[in-house]
Formats: sequence, C-alpha cells, structure tokens
Amino acid sequence: MLNIYEWDKTDRKTKTKILNRAMTDMSSVENSVRKWIDVIRTEGDNGIVKYVRQFDKKDFVLKNCRVKKNDIQEAYKKVSTKVVDTIKRQVTIARKNALSRAQQETVMQTFVPGVQVGYKITPIESAGLAVPAGQVPLPTVMQILTVNAKAAGVPRVVACYPPTGEYPEMLIAADMAGTDEIYRVGGIAGIAAMAYGTETIQPVLKIAGPGSIYTQVAKKLIFGETAIDMIAGPSEAIILAAKDANPVFCAADIMARAEHAPDAAGVLVTPSMKLAQATKKEIEKQIEKLSRCEIIHESLQRYSCAIVVRDWEEAIDLTNEYAPEHLEILIKDPFQVLPKIKNAGSIFLGVYAPVAVGDYASGTSHILPTGGWAKMASAVTVKDFQKISEIQYVTREGLQNLEEIVDVVSNIENLDAHWNSINVRINKKKRANVK
Repeated sequence: MLNIYEWDKTDRKTKTKILNRAMTDMSSVENSVRKWIDVIRTEGDNGIVKYVRQFDKKDFVLKNCRVKKNDIQEAYKKVSTKVVDTIKRQVTIARKNALSRAQQETVMQTFVPGVQVGYKITPIESAGLAVPAGQVPLPTVMQILTVNAKAAGVPRVVACYPPTGEYPEMLIAADMAGTDEIYRVGGIAGIAAMAYGTETIQPVLKIAGPGSIYTQVAKKLIFGETAIDMIAGPSEAIILAAKDANPVFCAADIMARAEHAPDAAGVLVTPSMKLAQATKKEIEKQIEKLSRCEIIHESLQRYSCAIVVRDWEEAIDLTNEYAPEHLEILIKDPFQVLPKIKNAGSIFLGVYAPVAVGDYASGTSHILPTGGWAKMASAVTVKDFQKISEIQYVTREGLQNLEEIVDVVSNIENLDAHWNSINVRINKKKRANVK
C-alpha cells in the first residue's frame, strides 16, 4: 500500500517523480481558463451567472451572489453553540498571532550626516480572498486569510467562494474574522471578478488563497492586472522521523495529508527501514476506519511514500531539497535540527505537533508554498497584505555629502540631467573628472 524506497538504491526517474510531485502542467488548462476570464471581463455579472450555473449551481441567480446580513444571521442559527464557540476560539488565536506580526510604522535612521533613510509600512487598500468550498466547507481558510488581511490594516477585504453547498460555517468564520464583502462565486469566475470587476463586485488590488489548478492558473493569468500571493498546488508534508519514532503517529500523519486529494503527498523520511515497514503496517490498520479511505489509497500510490536514507544528515539534505509545504520533525529534541532546516513552508516540532494543529488550531498561517516553492516563498501572512515605501530626508549638508556619488555615477551612465537636478540645488562649479 505504501511504497518504501531506499534512497541510494532508487532510480533517477522515481526520485524525480517524488521530488516533483504533482507539478501538473498548467498549460493543459490555460485555454479553458483564459476563455472564462474573458467571459467575466467582457460580460460582467452575466458572465458570473453563466459560469456558476455551468459548474456550481444550475439555479443560481444574481441576486444571491452577495451574501447579505440576514444570511449571516441565519448561518448562526444553523449550527450548534459548540461550533460557534470553536470558530470564535480559532479566530481569536489566529488574530493574536497575526497582530503580533503586524506593523504600521515609519522608521528613519542616519548613516550619512544630513541624510535620513528608512521605510514606511502601510496596508494595501483592498484584498480579495479565494476560498475553496467545492467539496467540503473550509472555514479555516476563510478565517486565516481574513484575519491576516485585517491585522495588516486592509480596509476592504473581499471573499469569494463557490455556492456548491451552503455552508453556514464559512459565513460564521468570515463574519467573526471581519470580512467586509462575501460573494457566492468561486474558481475562475471569482478570480476574474475580483481582478477586473463586474457590476456587482468591485476589483481588488491583490488576490490570495488556495484552490484547484483552474483557480491557480486563473491567478497566474490575471497577474499584472492584480497582484497575487503565489501559485499553490496540492497539499504535501514530509514527516522527518528518527528511528525510535512512533509508527502509529507516522502512519496517521501520512494519511492526514493523503486524504486531501489523490495528488497530495505524505512522505516519511527516516534512516530506519524498521520504522518505514512498521509505518506501512500501521497504515493498513488505520486506513479502513477513515471516511476518505479511497482517496487515501489513490494518494498512497502516487506521490506518498516512505524514504529510507543512510543517516540523519542525508535525511535533512533530502528534506531541504524537497522543500515541503509542511514539515514534521519527530525526534526527542527537534530544536537541535531546526537550525539545519532551510526550506519548509511550516515546521512542526515534536511528536505532539501534527500538521492538523497548524491547519486548524495553532493560529499560524496554513496558506503555504507547495511544489518546492518553499525554497523561495513564504506562508501568506500579514506581510502579504502590506507594502513598504522607501523614505529619504536630505538636508543641504546631506546633499553635499552625497553629490560626488551622483556626479560620478551619472557620468558613467551618461545621464547628465540626474546630476543637474543636484547641481541646481548646491551650485557646484565643476563636475568630477572620471576619465
């Protein structure tokens, strides 16, 4: 059921498949996505209706596109007090974490007499959130994106989700987190509407959020018109485990990733063949009790596996090369290993920190880079909804101290007007000789 590979004996083709995982060729769907983007861009609201009726809800009508206050009030009545209290607790923890990172400040420092330089952090003015909900409700995605955008200070936060199912938990999470506008339109149409605007939905400056390959290609195609967070793929995790790790935990954590989708990846990396084999047996014991066992079966045959390495150093090197979205470190003192980890979207330290904690409860962002993007990208956090302006304040003394640099470099670049803009202020008689 779970493939086990001895890494130094594994052929190159298999290694490449494991490392590349579900890096689906996006070009295969680009034409279809571009067509629907053009429909929304040119037809506006009518285009939204066409899209939603074809893919999500046959009887969809435009008046139901925007979620109204009474819709949210009704949502609270449809779920138990326990659910409401849990979502409230979840949002509270996430908000505390986000606010601890939030900065709206101006910082100035002096390195040259008469010259102050620094930066000013301000929020973007509007953000659009793409929230999947095609198969199951994802209130955690709704709240974590909204909480970070609001903690950043964004005044207008718009969320779009598909109306495939009326999930009251989605609306409760959006309300508690502070979403300003909620629309029942997802996928390509939601991305296009937030990018270009329609009669009902005004455009935003940046779009963030996970989703299917169609949603991600739509984000790719509208980039330039609107900013985006990143292109994200299926869920993935590496479980980095010492030889004395508990195979019960390893098996459970592999399947927690695998149940997301057939192309998700749960990968055990360990120097112990004994642990890999025990984990395989544990999966066979646990899987039949799980509701999404068919999806897990398929995922285990594609990109999920156990990799046995020579030693712990090779395990760390492989992990950094893989650059997982999620990384669990199952050893007695994970803080010893932490400094050696270079590439991971979110890191879970110790045997009592499964990825599910980050997904649902710890308050950290779980909108993360996938497919190796953790080598150069980060989780979606407060910083994704803010921008930094460079600042310089210069006195006459400061300008005189910097003039020679401008003089010499502008001469090299043959841009006389640059130096002239300095000279008219300080009236230098002669330019520097750089020949």
